[in-house]
Amino acid sequence: MGVHGALRLPLLAGLVHDPDLVRRTAERIVGGPPYRDTDAGLVRRTLQRIIDTIGAALADALGAIGGTPALAWAIAAVGLVLLGLVVWRATRGASIGGRGDRVVPLPGRDRSAASWQAEAEAHLAAGHLEAALRARYAAAVVTLLERGLIDHVPGRTIRELDRELARAAADLAPVFATAGARVERVVFGDEPATSDDLEVAAAALAAASRTTVGTEVGAGA
Repeated sequence: MGVHGALRLPLLAGLVHDPDLVRRTAERIVGGPPYRDTDAGLVRRTLQRIIDTIGAALADALGAIGGTPALAWAIAAVGLVLLGLVVWRATRGASIGGRGDRVVPLPGRDRSAASWQAEAEAHLAAGHLEAALRARYAAAVVTLLERGLIDHVPGRTIRELDRELARAAADLAPVFATAGARVERVVFGDEPATSDDLEVAAAALAAASRTTVGTEVGAGA
């Protein structure tokens, strides 16, 4: 049988007796960089459904031909290639890691900074730190709008806001860049929010509030 044959036997046995191996491997691949750093939400939920479907199909196929190791390996290889193609197709348009710009999280209709701040405090009281961070950062950005320092630009990204502030309000740029980086890490990087993140966002809000008063945005609660 030779050395190579002896080394392959444990691997083949593991594959034959553990038809969920491919599914677990796929989850480990998608759970690590660069796929873990893509936008949370629809893409990740879609990928999870795809993984579940492919994993179940492979488990059934491997279970059915468990006595034929060579064929089992062939099916496993095809399954992983198929999964790789699906993941590539699903993520090629998404921002990977920190290299892509992220849209400023200002969902819904125009609202006042006070409304966003009230929402942030409500989330904070309920212990929802990520939601509180989003709302507090939104309050800071809307404060800039109310003070007339920036224009309302739907779909503006965090990086675009940073560049705009560097030109229009250089003294505010550093604190907003730091707050924006925290939002990217938590909201888009799928990392837990901390009290320090909220303090950074609060510093951005306070800095924006100290600027010259302009026209208030929205009145919605």
